[in-house]
Formats: sequence, structure tokens, C-alpha cells
Amino acid sequence: MKALLASLVALVFAGLATANASVSGTGKVTYVPNLVYVSVGVSSDGKTANEAWQKNEEIVKKLFEVLKKFGIDPKDMKTTGLNISPRYVQHKDQEPELVGYTASYDLSVTVRKLDEAGRVLDGLADNGANRHMNIAFGHSDIEKMMDEARTKAAADARKRAELYVTASGASLGQVLSISEGQAFAPNFFPSERLAKMDAGLPIAAGTQDLSVNVSVVYAINHAPRS
Repeated sequence: MKALLASLVALVFAGLATANASVSGTGKVTYVPNLVYVSVGVSSDGKTANEAWQKNEEIVKKLFEVLKKFGIDPKDMKTTGLNISPRYVQHKDQEPELVGYTASYDLSVTVRKLDEAGRVLDGLADNGANRHMNIAFGHSDIEKMMDEARTKAAADARKRAELYVTASGASLGQVLSISEGQAFAPNFFPSERLAKMDAGLPIAAGTQDLSVNVSVVYAINHAPRS
């Protein structure tokens, strides 16, 4: 009796066995940037930590004055790094010698007037910014475009799944799971001041691509056996 019951349970579970289809989809949106992210840094050396800090502080104050002249809103300025580290000189067969300290400060700025980005960058460089000078293009309505890219990615994944499953003689079932892969992040690239121009460093934004990848798992509905 027990053996018969075990056999019946096995048959039931075999009948309930399901198969899944795991696919990926990509959605891309092309947009024209309407803002620029400017990233700059300041580094100063001093014999003492306090001296290095004060030198850096004076330069940072000048940078904020420059941004104020350009009408940059304080909410568009963000400190992204602050550090004081010792500097050593290595002598042969001796312990490293402490020769001073280096203070560093990193700042991220959102410039909402695209045609002023070059002048802002020039102004910061002229007033002491001396490291980590990068720019990236963005858009003020990036979340809306992210949602558009997500919708396209989900549609692309379903199209692929339907193609494979239908071609295999089955039909697509319900969605079992969805996971998003790539998320938007500004693509910073180094900016070199090649020449000083009256209008500031010219910056061409062109168009930018924003893409989202998703992985979706669907249940497969098998065609009934004849």
C-alpha cells in the first residue's frame, strides 16, 4: 500500500513539473544633454597638517566664489572628498622620513546652463583647481528617460521569450522574476584645457545614449499532448 501511494505521489509531481525561460532584454534611449556635471579637486602641501589644510581652504573658498559669480545654486554643489595624508621620503636603508602633509578636496558641480560649462571649468582652473578635473553630460529629466528605457528593455525581453518559446511548440506563461542589470550613471571623462579662449573652453555635448538591461524569467506552458 505504501509503495502504491509513493508511486501515485511521484506521478502527480511529474505531471506538475514545469519549465522556465530565462531571457534578457535591452532598452536604449538617445537624448540631448541639457546639463553638465563638473568634477574638480584641489590639493595642497604643507609642513604641518594645519598648514596644508589652511592652504587648501583658501583655494576652496575662491572656487565657491567663482561658482557664486556664475549663479550656481548651492544645492548643485557637493563635496565628494576630503582628506589629509602624510608625505614621506624614502631613504636607502633608513626608515621613511616624514616631510609634510597633503590636504585634498574634491567638489562636484551641476552646471544647468550648457553654454557656460566651459567658462565655469576655466574659472575653477584659474583659481586653483589642480586635480581630478572631469566632466560628464546629463539631463534634468533622467528618471523619465530611465523609465522609458526600462519599458523598452522589458518589451525586448518578452519579444525574445515569445520567439523562443513559440518556436519550441509551447506558449509563454506568467513572469516569475525580473532583475535589472545596468543603471544610469554619468560617464565622466578627463577635460584638458588646451587653450584659453574668451568664451571659455568649448564643450560639445552632442547626443548621449542611456541603456538598461533586464533579465526576466517566464514560466512555459506546454502544449497539451494529443
